[in-house]
Amino acid sequence: MNDLSLRVAALKLCAHPKRFAELRDALVPLPNRWNSASHGFVRQFAAAKSSAEQVLAVKEIFYSDQQEHVEPARFLADLLLASPLKHAVRNQLTKLFSDNGLAKQDPARLHGHSKDLLLEALQQSLGAMATSLGGPASPESHDHANDVFVSANACLQNFPFGREALGRQVLLFAPRLPAALQRYWADISDPSLELSPTRRNELYLYVQNALRFLVSLLSEWSEQLRLGDGRQLLGSADAVAREVACHVDTPWDVRSIAGLLIGHLARFSGVFGEYIADCSSARTEQDLPVQTAALLVLRRSDYAEHAPQALAVLKMIVTVGERENSVSNLLVFLSKHLFIYSKSLGDMQSFLPATQEVVYQQILAELQVFALQNISSGTDSVRHMSSALLRQVLQHAKTTGREELFQVVYRQFEGCSASLSASCLALEQLVAVSGVSQAIANCPSLFGVVFPRFLGCEDSVDALFKVMMVSAHKTQPLDEWQSLWFGQLLAATQVADKRRPVIEQLLTQAVQLEPRTLAHLLLRDARLPLSSKLSAILSARQLSERRQELLRDLKQEVEQALLGLDDHTRLLALRFVVETPRPSDHLTKAEAEAIGLYLRHNANNPSAHLRQLGYGLLQKALRRIHLGLAEHQKRPTPAGEELLSLLTRLTGDLSRNLFPTANYGRRWLSLHLLRDCVELGRKLQLRISEELLPPEALPNLKHCLGDSYEQNKVLAAQLLESLQSCSRFDAVEMVELLLSLRPPDSATGAFQLQVYCRAKAVETDLPVKVEAETTLEPRTFRALHWCLDHLREGLSLAQRDLAEAAKLNPLYGLLFASRHLLQQLDLEQLAEEAAWRQYVQALVTTCLAVSGVVLPVVSSASPEGHLPATRDQETDQPLTNVLSRRLPSEALQQVRTTPQMVLLCAWRSIKEVCLILGELVQRAPLEEEQLQQQQGDFLLSSGQLEAIGEHFLHLLAETKHRGAFEQAYVGFTMLCRRFWHSDAVRLNQLPGQWVSEAMAMVSGQEVRRGARLCSTRRSAGMPFMLQALICTELKLGTHATLHRCMLQLLEVCERRTAGPAGITARSHALNILRALFRCSELAELVTEFMARGIQCALEGLLLAEEWAERNCATLLLAALVVRVFGVERARLETGELHVRNRMTGRIFFTRYPQLFDYFHGALQRESTQMDSNERASGNGNGRRSGKRRQAVQLEAMLLMLSRLYPSSLEGAESTLNLSEFVPFLIKICHSHDLMTRERAALVVANFVSQEQALAEIRRIVVELKALQLRLENLKEPPTLDANLVHGQLLLLLHLHRLVRWTRPSLARMQLHTLASLAAPMLQCDVCAFGALVDVMVAIMEDAVDPGLVDFQLLDAIAAVYRLDHKEVYRRCQGLGISMRFYQIFGLHLHRLHGISQGMVQHMVEDLAEPFWALDELKVELWLYILLQRSLGEERPLVSELDVEHFQFSGDIRRYYKTLSAEERQEIGEQLHQSRAIRSCVLQMTSTSTTRHWSLQLVGRLVALQPLLKEPALELDQLVRRCSEAHSSHQEPGLVLGLKRLIGETESLERKHWLPLLNYALRLVAPVQPVYLRHQAAELCELLVRSRPKDQMGLGTADVDVEVVGRFARLVLLLLLDEAEWLRHGAAQLVCSAKFRSEIQQEEAAMSREILPSALTPEFLKAMMRNLEQQAGHSAFLLRLFHLIAEPFLASEAKDSELSIHEDGDVEVFDKQEINLYCEPLLVLCELAAAFRAQFGKSQELMAAIEALGLPSDLVSG
Repeated sequence: MNDLSLRVAALKLCAHPKRFAELRDALVPLPNRWNSASHGFVRQFAAAKSSAEQVLAVKEIFYSDQQEHVEPARFLADLLLASPLKHAVRNQLTKLFSDNGLAKQDPARLHGHSKDLLLEALQQSLGAMATSLGGPASPESHDHANDVFVSANACLQNFPFGREALGRQVLLFAPRLPAALQRYWADISDPSLELSPTRRNELYLYVQNALRFLVSLLSEWSEQLRLGDGRQLLGSADAVAREVACHVDTPWDVRSIAGLLIGHLARFSGVFGEYIADCSSARTEQDLPVQTAALLVLRRSDYAEHAPQALAVLKMIVTVGERENSVSNLLVFLSKHLFIYSKSLGDMQSFLPATQEVVYQQILAELQVFALQNISSGTDSVRHMSSALLRQVLQHAKTTGREELFQVVYRQFEGCSASLSASCLALEQLVAVSGVSQAIANCPSLFGVVFPRFLGCEDSVDALFKVMMVSAHKTQPLDEWQSLWFGQLLAATQVADKRRPVIEQLLTQAVQLEPRTLAHLLLRDARLPLSSKLSAILSARQLSERRQELLRDLKQEVEQALLGLDDHTRLLALRFVVETPRPSDHLTKAEAEAIGLYLRHNANNPSAHLRQLGYGLLQKALRRIHLGLAEHQKRPTPAGEELLSLLTRLTGDLSRNLFPTANYGRRWLSLHLLRDCVELGRKLQLRISEELLPPEALPNLKHCLGDSYEQNKVLAAQLLESLQSCSRFDAVEMVELLLSLRPPDSATGAFQLQVYCRAKAVETDLPVKVEAETTLEPRTFRALHWCLDHLREGLSLAQRDLAEAAKLNPLYGLLFASRHLLQQLDLEQLAEEAAWRQYVQALVTTCLAVSGVVLPVVSSASPEGHLPATRDQETDQPLTNVLSRRLPSEALQQVRTTPQMVLLCAWRSIKEVCLILGELVQRAPLEEEQLQQQQGDFLLSSGQLEAIGEHFLHLLAETKHRGAFEQAYVGFTMLCRRFWHSDAVRLNQLPGQWVSEAMAMVSGQEVRRGARLCSTRRSAGMPFMLQALICTELKLGTHATLHRCMLQLLEVCERRTAGPAGITARSHALNILRALFRCSELAELVTEFMARGIQCALEGLLLAEEWAERNCATLLLAALVVRVFGVERARLETGELHVRNRMTGRIFFTRYPQLFDYFHGALQRESTQMDSNERASGNGNGRRSGKRRQAVQLEAMLLMLSRLYPSSLEGAESTLNLSEFVPFLIKICHSHDLMTRERAALVVANFVSQEQALAEIRRIVVELKALQLRLENLKEPPTLDANLVHGQLLLLLHLHRLVRWTRPSLARMQLHTLASLAAPMLQCDVCAFGALVDVMVAIMEDAVDPGLVDFQLLDAIAAVYRLDHKEVYRRCQGLGISMRFYQIFGLHLHRLHGISQGMVQHMVEDLAEPFWALDELKVELWLYILLQRSLGEERPLVSELDVEHFQFSGDIRRYYKTLSAEERQEIGEQLHQSRAIRSCVLQMTSTSTTRHWSLQLVGRLVALQPLLKEPALELDQLVRRCSEAHSSHQEPGLVLGLKRLIGETESLERKHWLPLLNYALRLVAPVQPVYLRHQAAELCELLVRSRPKDQMGLGTADVDVEVVGRFARLVLLLLLDEAEWLRHGAAQLVCSAKFRSEIQQEEAAMSREILPSALTPEFLKAMMRNLEQQAGHSAFLLRLFHLIAEPFLASEAKDSELSIHEDGDVEVFDKQEINLYCEPLLVLCELAAAFRAQFGKSQELMAAIEALGLPSDLVSG
């Protein structure tokens, strides 16, 4: 719709929409004749400064009482017609020049306006406009004439006074319109003018507006024109209109209006009969607009005489539409006009004689034919128009009783003569007209075939079912409707391959129609999934009153759903529990238990989407508790007491949920809900305090202060402030955290200090002495002074030895704590006390000093390696990872300082300094503002502000470390925002001055004193400086700075000043433009500059003298591509761009029209220079460099064009068509640069239509045939233009992929020509030979239907493969080209012969030739075919995931896809049994250690061996290899071998269990890729099938503790894996019947698939029960416990370990946890609970468990 509005706006204004928007908001200039007028009302209007003021001035002039009221009316009329369309002034004047405007005049006014006066004024203004068109023809006169016509034509649109005034002047405009048309068309038709494409497009729009105006005049005032000798005046318009209508390069919209004008002129001239007869005769396709217009100008009364002619015209139109059904813009044109025509055919009975009724029926039939042909078109507008056309035709047929048209739709549906989607869409329109009963009676296949098979699988069937079901509900009896429609839906839910969400949506729709009746059926149907029941129930508000009853009936199912594996079902179940029709309904105990169950097992879900949805639903439950307790406080009830206990219990559960090692999802949800509970208690004045919480609540909250996520720290701090009665944080511990090198420790210390300062009471005071006490925030004041003292100590050390300070007192932690505490304070209030003012002054001074100390580090040429001189340069000190854990100061003394430590200290100190200063300026009272307001209290003086501003400018100009200047940008943004909004004049002017200075520095005009701009690192902080200055001004509502900067920067880039200074200036300008175009705050404000920005970037690529400038231009172009086409999404499997990253050429050039001329001119220039560049290729390095720069620019341009594709409306309303570029791109396909040739060929294929592609293929084939004949007739090899031939072949390849085998004869011709050319091409150029074979392969890939390639053609193709293979290999080897393309060709050749034995022989023998060296190809091909064969087996050895893992190439996948099902099966079986392949694979395997093969090839080779019939593998050998060291690429093959051998024997010896479990545990480690962890799950499933109960000795006294412990650990690690699908797969395995029978699990929970978090304790309990005979063996139990708990204990102890890296590397930041889902402490508690429940009498075991210090109540039982 955006496109449509842009188009309409552009057509009305006849200008680009951007210009339209600018004009609409701009001031309306005075009309020319009033420029020098001295009237007061003229001066009043001219004094207006905005469009809003102009509107007020116009109203005042109109309603003011002036003695001379004629002139004001004339002025306002001139102003109205001179104003742009849609402008506020014009809209206001249109309202004033109306009866309503006149009625609102003051009755006491002496000199009021009258209708005659206003009409006279408008008439005179229109006359003056018309008479101004008499000047000579020129571009300016064309523009002026168009403005006049558009403004005059607008008088016909909702402007009665304007319509009447125009009618009086119609004879003035009538002769001028044909003259203007002739001038426009003459300029368009004159080739000597060399109009630019955009100018030509403008002239077409001018022609369209003039034609539209003429049609309007003829429609409104034909009689008046006829009386005024209009025939003579308008005679020339007919000739121009015929030329326009028949001109194929003219947009369809213009041609259609020209056709309408021809029809109106024919009626006006009295020759309408001859006109209709002429249109009904045979015409060319060029006359199509004239013929369609003939139908539209027909009146109902004309059908009595001209109905046969109308039918003849319609038949010709429908024939053209059927013949040209691939031309989308033609179909858009026809569908739109035929739909308009169909609306004029209603109520024809009174106008048609009896003899013409048959003709009327035939007209409807022809329209129906067109609609049915295009109702499923791929073009949206055609599809929608055809649907509307069919409905209109059927409506006419129903009105006139023509049943046969309905029978056509029925026959099409039943006969399957059209696609299923087309038949369903047609039947949907029929049902909308005639109802459901007739459709069911005439289409028995609806319920016999279509709905049972396709409902839930095809969108068109789903839409038809919904329409028919809703319509049938209005007419059918309830029992019949329920049985027919609802029964069909219930049956569809039982089919596995149906899309359940679609069926549930239809069920919901049905229940909404009959809620009470259908709900009972849903609940009683045990086969129906719970999600379907809940979706339907929740959608019907009528079932709300039965909610508690439904909840009781479905309690067990709801609880099961809350633990189920399906996310959608879990959320539906929670919604069913918490949502009520009245939020005040009390939360019942059953509902609270369900919520607790959800929280216990779903809070740890790592999905942010599900977490947010669940949190929203749980907030509804808290809302119910809130309202219930509020009611309880008014009227106490037992239910209210129960709610209070529920709230207390929920608060305790949430606080326990914050245990250490809880994952992020659990902490986030628990903290937010706990915060909501505390807020609820505060609102209700409930006492939720430390005493009411469990004892671990506050320690858990304190632990959350060390969370990696700051939002969790904030919530934890807020909760601690509210809940704890006394803070027990120790000053020594806090200062250790603040002085730590680890940034997370600094943040933790700062939040602890915040809690300490805001606590109700503290246990110990801070050891600090302050000179003056304060009454405002005294504890915070002491804490800030305490931080300042330590900061001064660190600063003193840094001034002496920065490297030592970076290690012992890195400053940034104390700065962060100071900033964090200041954020909690009201600075306006603090300014009242002198002590606070002194502190702020000291803090600013210290911050500036800190910045000065560390600035040399971040400003050095290489900040990452800068190490200042220090005292600890001894080399014997160890390198320790001091940043991954906190070390005591004594240990730090022994650690050597590294550059990373210094850099971390420097840039983080700069960050905190900038943020402190920025926030102070933004929030603190300023001296100048306070003086202006006559108030004396301030925190920042003028001198400090000046120093802070200079400090920011200095940082942004000189800092080279990105982290430092990014944070300086944040602080500078705060400062600029405060200054832009300041009432102090000097402060308000400072940003503008800084912008001027910055622009002068960028352009090289002057350099700021002491500033040195960074010429590398993308200009470092300079783009951020200007971005801050520009973006902060936007809040004022003005964009002046943005426009000024953008224009100056673009001018710098376009100026091309020579010399180093010019290069530097352009580099800075390009970098700043890049930052501004990327800035999200500027959004659409930079759109108007993007076209110039693209031109600057492309010109920079071509004209840049140094790589620095070219690099900046490349980065700018990349930013602009992202801004225009969006952030790149994942590409399609074919490698094509995502559709969201592409755009139609129509939209692109509507937004940026000047780029069309630029691209057109650049491509034209490159195409004309192509030959001259090739001839001058040997003129030296300078020429080659110029060619390379030209290729870089051209390739960048092609990169942008490759993201465009033709619109279905291409050529409909504009001549800016992508096809204009095609002739130039075809020439560019011959470029000397390979990438340019490939890109140009791809763009050509994107831009051409199918018909154009076929024509271009024919041309290329003819040229290649001529080349073949020339090569055959020459005795000596000629000098071949390899670039030309290679470009033609690339173009042929991409064009074939567009047209495929739509023209079989042409495809055969291509194959024959290319086969004949192959031999001579091999002798001339092997690269071109390779491209030729690639084209043949692409054509052969698509030849899958039998009979497409005959034997004669096959013999010609086979000649290519009969060439001397050694000669082919020799030539390819000489240029380093792989022979893979030639063997792929051979594969397809044998496939086309259709002999499976020949195909297998080629795969086995030809690919194994020693000189080919195609080991990669043959192993990949064999492996892919055998994997696909295994997938088709009843018990497949592999899965689709295995196939995806090996990442097979596209040519192998395409080859296999072309094989028939029989061929696949036969070839797969022969390869599986082939002894030759077996011997080859075994030989390659034995030599793999000595051959220099890639790891990928070795991995595929290992995977190939188990897929053979006789793999020569032994289980002992494989188990031994699992224990040996090998690359990870071999793991899939090893697992495949194990799966095959174990699966064949269906048993596993006990000796193999332990090594296999060790191997599986190595694969399941969290550091492994997810595919290898999946392989571990496969191994686990194999072990489960191998009678684990017997092998492990479960239930007996002979139990192998090592095997049992490792098996339990393996299952646990799979259930706790980070990948959700892997966790769920493990849960399904544990819940399987085989697993339960082996482990002897009897619980009901284990018999269904539930969440792994709920399954883990059940699994552990079941395992322990199987070991009850070992209850007396303490050593066994201890070993078992440690075996299972080992990985989780290691995670717990990881942070407390101190390790020194052997390689000396130092990690700057914490590494992310490997498994973000697993919660080790919870797992240990569940494990301990299982052991305690089964073996609680073992004292040694219980002592070991107690020694771990696990929380006792984290898990129940």
